[in-house]
Amino acid sequence: MACLAAMVKIGGAEAYVLFDSGSNTDSITPEYAKASGLINIRLAEQVTLQLGCINSKSKILFGTCAPIDFGGIKGHLYLDQVNLDRYDGIIGTPFMNRHGVVLDFGAREVRFPGGQIIKAMSSLEEASVLQDRHPWVGLSAPRGN
Repeated sequence: MACLAAMVKIGGAEAYVLFDSGSNTDSITPEYAKASGLINIRLAEQVTLQLGCINSKSKILFGTCAPIDFGGIKGHLYLDQVNLDRYDGIIGTPFMNRHGVVLDFGAREVRFPGGQIIKAMSSLEEASVLQDRHPWVGLSAPRGN
């Protein structure tokens, strides 16, 4: 798998996060925000989230500010609340640019300026996380007689 995903501490719990150099937002799912006890921040204006597909849009209505602790960075991070299918959150270019994060796809690592390295999950590790969270993944549809 070419994506770089890892478990990182956001909001006091471990989040299954994609590091995405193509995302112009840092985001978290509303479900993860609620489960972590994060406070919703209602946006004054809805923000359109344009995806990479034609006519593929969504609206961002809420954000949150979450404590983070990963890659040697501790503090708070603003995250848009977005309905995501596979991940709890996405760390995009705002965070990576601000903190000098480097994605090394060859070594499958996320590197931070202070020398911290987060190893990306293997395909098997990701499958295990998905199976634990979505047990129906990988099951075939029932067949009629």
